[in-house]
Amino acid sequence: MTFLYHFFLKCCEPCPLCVLLLLAAALFRKRKAAARLCFWLAVAIPLVCGNHWVSRALIRHLEGQYPPPNPVPQADCILILGGGIQGRIPPRPTVEVDDAGDRVLYGAHLYHQAKAPVVCCTAGSSSALRPQAEDMAELLEMLGVPKGAIVKETKALNTRQHVENLRSLFRERGFKRILLVTSAMHMPRSMGVFRRGCPRLEFVPAPTDFHEPDFAPGPWYVRLQGFIPTAKNLSEFTLAAHEYFGLAYYRLRGWI
Repeated sequence: MTFLYHFFLKCCEPCPLCVLLLLAAALFRKRKAAARLCFWLAVAIPLVCGNHWVSRALIRHLEGQYPPPNPVPQADCILILGGGIQGRIPPRPTVEVDDAGDRVLYGAHLYHQAKAPVVCCTAGSSSALRPQAEDMAELLEMLGVPKGAIVKETKALNTRQHVENLRSLFRERGFKRILLVTSAMHMPRSMGVFRRGCPRLEFVPAPTDFHEPDFAPGPWYVRLQGFIPTAKNLSEFTLAAHEYFGLAYYRLRGWI
């Protein structure tokens, strides 16, 4: 079921979907109406999905649901969900991060602000490489978080499994309030899953990795550039679409 879900998600991304539509246009070439429909849909998808104003609206809707608390309250644990970590694989000299790696950076920042005495990393690995939680813990130590303050969960491969694998740990350690650190776009699904799976605990959203921060709009002629499809806009749209599909799937399964 999980494989089919991820396969479906991949096929629904703008680029694979365009390829499928073009293949369908070639397949239905003898049926001119169907071929034209598939062809023009393949043209329309990058024009719409590559539009900055479309991707921006989708992202801001997700990121605006759980704004950062001000001030961030004290808690028993800082929980960092996996993502954005590149393992120490040659020729990389150390663990590296991408955009979502802000999760670990922000988690370390919260620890140094004395917001909680424990930092929990949760992420497994679907390959033969070491679990991502191990890489997250290494990066946290590089950022000055003591090894004794780090707890690792190394089996979870998705958001749902984070809850299933951590529920007993939360109970054993007597945690009551947890700062949940993940990307702002991923926060609605994460909060829904943890609140449903651990109803007796208080989860405080601590979002990071904002793709659409507030800023003053530029001149009208600069804003018009947003209508030009770009690879970056397609990537942003794909990230947002992944979260919307994830929310729909998790609701369908009764996980949130």
